[in-house]
Amino acid sequence: METKNTKTMNSKEEVSYWDTILDEYETSMGLPQYNPGIMAESELNSYLTMSRDEIEKLTPEDCGQIAYRLAQFSFHTQRTINREQARFNWADETIKTVIADELNSYKGYGFVEKSIQAIKHNEKAYSLNKIKKYAQQRINRLSYIANSLNNLSNILMNIQKNKVKHGT
Repeated sequence: METKNTKTMNSKEEVSYWDTILDEYETSMGLPQYNPGIMAESELNSYLTMSRDEIEKLTPEDCGQIAYRLAQFSFHTQRTINREQARFNWADETIKTVIADELNSYKGYGFVEKSIQAIKHNEKAYSLNKIKKYAQQRINRLSYIANSLNNLSNILMNIQKNKVKHGT
């Protein structure tokens, strides 16, 4: 529910406002505060580029710790995707509201064609559409990564189990 008059905000201010609301919701659910810098690039890079020889030299404890760190980063990446999806959904729905009264002023075969024209000629809708496109690009870039990191974490857990089983 809106507790602030978002109609007077520009699009960036409104995105920030809704991010804050959703962050508060996540915190109320017991999740830690969102932290974009959860893992140093060098740490992640070292895990993602380990050679077979380096992996063979890891102790079972090392494997477990690295698996945990990769799982943390997978969770963080998925959470980032969820944030971008929320921004995309918010922008998409807000655009519909913004252009609703103008839609029938444009010629086209259907909603999509008319809405593209309306967005093009409405400053607020155009700004929201830029946010929507940017969020979608970020979702596209990250969507495979979260699952891949989780898979790497699982592989390291299996290596850990094998090392414990074989005493290496």
